[in-house]
Amino acid sequence: MRRARLLIDTAAMRHNLGVARDAAGTRSIFAAVKADGYGHGLLTAARAFSAAGTDGFAVATPGEGLALREAGLTERILVLQGALTADELAVAAERSLDLVFHELAQLDLLDQHAASLPPGRIRAWIKADTGMHREGLMPETVPTARERLLACPAIGGTIGLMTHFARADEPDLGPTEQQIETFRAIAAGGPGETSLCNSAGLLGATAAGGDWVRPGVMLYGGNPFIFGEAAQFDLRAAMTLKTVLVAVRQVPRGESIGYGGRFVAPETMPVGLASVGYGDGYPRHAPDGTPILVNGQRSQIVGRVSMDLVTVDLRGIQAQVGDEVECWGSGLPIDQVAQSAGTISYELMCQVSGQLRAEATILGQ
Repeated sequence: MRRARLLIDTAAMRHNLGVARDAAGTRSIFAAVKADGYGHGLLTAARAFSAAGTDGFAVATPGEGLALREAGLTERILVLQGALTADELAVAAERSLDLVFHELAQLDLLDQHAASLPPGRIRAWIKADTGMHREGLMPETVPTARERLLACPAIGGTIGLMTHFARADEPDLGPTEQQIETFRAIAAGGPGETSLCNSAGLLGATAAGGDWVRPGVMLYGGNPFIFGEAAQFDLRAAMTLKTVLVAVRQVPRGESIGYGGRFVAPETMPVGLASVGYGDGYPRHAPDGTPILVNGQRSQIVGRVSMDLVTVDLRGIQAQVGDEVECWGSGLPIDQVAQSAGTISYELMCQVSGQLRAEATILGQ
């Protein structure tokens, strides 16, 4: 067992779902649990959100939806990438999944295999490209796509319409408002459920509307914006990465620390070696000064991150071998570490090693 350990707080997840519920108002919630529940564990996250009353889940692939159904989850499941094979269409029909159609080739696939699918078991959503230009049908193709889906016997009910915001995390809401305007023009062409908002859209674009919201990172305690702090939205960290010091030593003034000699001691100084590294998912590119906690006291890393070791500045801190180190979590916001490392909290959550996730301690059950 590694000295680094992962703590997953399901009570924090349930709390954050409540924050999303308050922001959503009368809108329903697809809780995003793709990418192994943003690194928190697919089933751990889904069960926490189910207990908190989510209306559905958003996943990337039919395989993730199948895993939720096999675990007994009965809420609606939105498959964001849709189906790419006949087998995936069959899974969607057999397990009553909501499929997103964002590519004309997916409509062709459906037409080819519709006769072999049970009737009316798939709920369909069209993803419209309103400005992000990552995936989605162009606005002028949506009416024809809707007609094709309505004519398909494998599809049940009305056809949903969704989009995704490209810049809702920024202070300037202008680009998001333009996407909303484009979406409303498309949605006027037919009935059906609608969905626009991710976490940032839910908390920031209050005029977006829609029938469903799709919060993701906020449910795990991450700040969805490029400004501010998660705490200002009453979000709680669901993931804490901890370890211990395995060595404490003095480094003479003028001597360098770690691979490449990136950090040079400005004075004779105490440092500690924390048993965590990029093999555990700690960002290798984290620079000197990246915050870290030792016995609850804020410090910083010095020197390059190794596979399973990080060097910590212990000036002003009384510490010894075996003392606790927090890389991020309940005591140190993950967004602060991500910002220092030049990345986002989503990446830090998702890149925690599979071994740590498999051995995670689940709290709040």
